[in-house]
Amino acid sequence: MPKITIHTATYNRAYILSKAYESLRAQTCKDFEWIITDDGSSDDTELLVEAWMREDNGFPIIYNKLNHVGLNRALDSGIEKSNSDWFMRLDSDDTIIPETVEKVLLWINEIKDNDSFVGIGYAKCYPDGSYMRNQIPIIDFEVGYVDATNIERKKLNMDMDMNEVYRTELLRKYPATVWKGEMFSPEQLVTNKIALDGYKIRWRADKLYICEYRDDGLTKDNLIVKNNPMGYAMMYNQNIIINKSFVKKCKSAIQMTALSIYAGNISYLKESNCKAATILTLPLGALLAVRRKKQFK
Repeated sequence: MPKITIHTATYNRAYILSKAYESLRAQTCKDFEWIITDDGSSDDTELLVEAWMREDNGFPIIYNKLNHVGLNRALDSGIEKSNSDWFMRLDSDDTIIPETVEKVLLWINEIKDNDSFVGIGYAKCYPDGSYMRNQIPIIDFEVGYVDATNIERKKLNMDMDMNEVYRTELLRKYPATVWKGEMFSPEQLVTNKIALDGYKIRWRADKLYICEYRDDGLTKDNLIVKNNPMGYAMMYNQNIIINKSFVKKCKSAIQMTALSIYAGNISYLKESNCKAATILTLPLGALLAVRRKKQFK
């Protein structure tokens, strides 16, 4: 059984997917499987992957073809098909450095017997090697890591893209919540729920993952919010729990209200995690909904 599942969800990315593949072929440790969940691509993704599966790569490749169901459901499908105890994402347009799997396995050994940890995390970087958003994580470099939940990342200057390796079995207990009729919800709905349940991640500042944002990326513009307003409404509702100050709770309530009204699901406001903040800010949320409609028109 491979020690790690590396999972790539892809949709019409045959033109770029080979970069991820070559970075996996270059790994100094091949004790992993690569699951490619094809979210209903209409390009040559299947032919490309079938050719790779016939090559001697040193690691198994599993091709998981779905109808077009969206990133969250594709990710959950990959988690279900995983044959290893640990699960790591690799986006279809990104790469990892050759030592990534080797280092990850060493770090997993440090926390695998401690059930309070859901996994380990490390930094993503731009192709020039700089940290995302030009932030430098606040980590004691003599110790080499910091233990914190996903919610505590911001105060550690890690409010940027990081990559995590999670316990597969635990991920199966936290499936994505995607609103009926929508295709996407922010991943923090899962990661913050795990954090709210007290699970920690051992974070490191090492840059093992190279990230490029492309023009056809999922979150490139406001279309992702326009097409999935209730996914983001749920995120803001969750933020009401996470935010400690009443002012911040009110700000989250305003956004939740605006997106719920925009989506035609005003009844969702009954699910608010702070009804006082939601009622108090209802007029502001309604005004923002009007702005959202103009913005998304």
